[in-house]
Amino acid sequence: MRESLAGVTAVALLVVLSVSTAFAQTTTVTAAWDRNADAQTTGYLVYYGTSPGNYQWSYDAGSQISTPLTLSQGSVYYVAVRAYNASAQVSPPSNEATIDLAAAAPTAPSAATNMAATVSGARATLSWRAPTTGAAPDRYLLYVGSSSGGTNLANGTVVGNVLTVSGDLPKGRYYARVRAANSFGTSAESNQVFFKIGRSLVSPSGFAVQWVGTTAVLTWTAPSFDGAVEDRPTSYVIEAGTSPGATDVAVVSVGNVTTISADIPTGTYYVRVRAVNDHGDSEPTADLVLVAPGAPRAPTNLDSTGTGAVNLRWTAPSGPAPTGYVIEAGTAPGRSDLGVLQVGNVTSFTAPAPPPGTYYVRVRAINARGAGQPSNEVVVRR
Repeated sequence: MRESLAGVTAVALLVVLSVSTAFAQTTTVTAAWDRNADAQTTGYLVYYGTSPGNYQWSYDAGSQISTPLTLSQGSVYYVAVRAYNASAQVSPPSNEATIDLAAAAPTAPSAATNMAATVSGARATLSWRAPTTGAAPDRYLLYVGSSSGGTNLANGTVVGNVLTVSGDLPKGRYYARVRAANSFGTSAESNQVFFKIGRSLVSPSGFAVQWVGTTAVLTWTAPSFDGAVEDRPTSYVIEAGTSPGATDVAVVSVGNVTTISADIPTGTYYVRVRAVNDHGDSEPTADLVLVAPGAPRAPTNLDSTGTGAVNLRWTAPSGPAPTGYVIEAGTAPGRSDLGVLQVGNVTSFTAPAPPPGTYYVRVRAINARGAGQPSNEVVVRR
């Protein structure tokens, strides 16, 4: 079908030829049309955009009957052509061609699954399954730490496009994950797997603290054993962190003793002890929470009201007087990844309306001796 204006006609045919590569983030297409047979046509205008009949861009192709268009992956484009003459009169548009690049949009892979570990002596073998949805990965990145979520031993090490890796490791405790990757990005982490190299000893028992001023006297009972000498601990390791199970404050070998003393600075610390020898180590004891005497206790009765702004109220703790409060907010229970805000010595606070989402909020009292334990946690949804 041809349409005309002032003797200028436009051919209704558009042919789109893709010449993109497999890992490009844009695609080059060629729009082509039949040449007009009339004597008035001197050139062609190509119009294209992301909604039908509404074109954000145009290109003067001159007397050519094709032109390349560089388009972004992930969108649908609509293209039409008008012919023009020497008086700049243009024809009605041709039929509209659709170029669907959404379905072929390049994406990062989905996460690998079923991460697993097997240990034979000092050799550990890690395996996982390729993602079953999303784009295909062309490599995997390995993350290994000596604590849960840690990356101190391997931080995004490229292991190739494989589904298993093996290696000899020294005795210790390991936490491993992988991410699938390709030219367009990296997936979320797989499930985390824990494995251990070395013998498993019996854990100490009776881990406790007594305070002498701000000095914490930690004591524990050596584990009993009945068997090979390899099961006898020859030393103990104290681990301390600023959150349960963390080791970001200290990992200290204290020798073959069952008591140590340490002056505790301001703050809240989570401490545990393990038995170790040349053949392996034990599971840790349960965490002791250490807050030096004089630090405030936890606020109580934290509550949130309001449908826009967030109105928080709480009850001041008894005991050592606070000089202020800290509000913590996170994306999951116990987290403070969204913010930590000191608000002064008040028992209420109003925050502006947050973006839509779910927030986990708690408050701590503080004074010169540090921060106390958190209050109850409230969930704020917007």
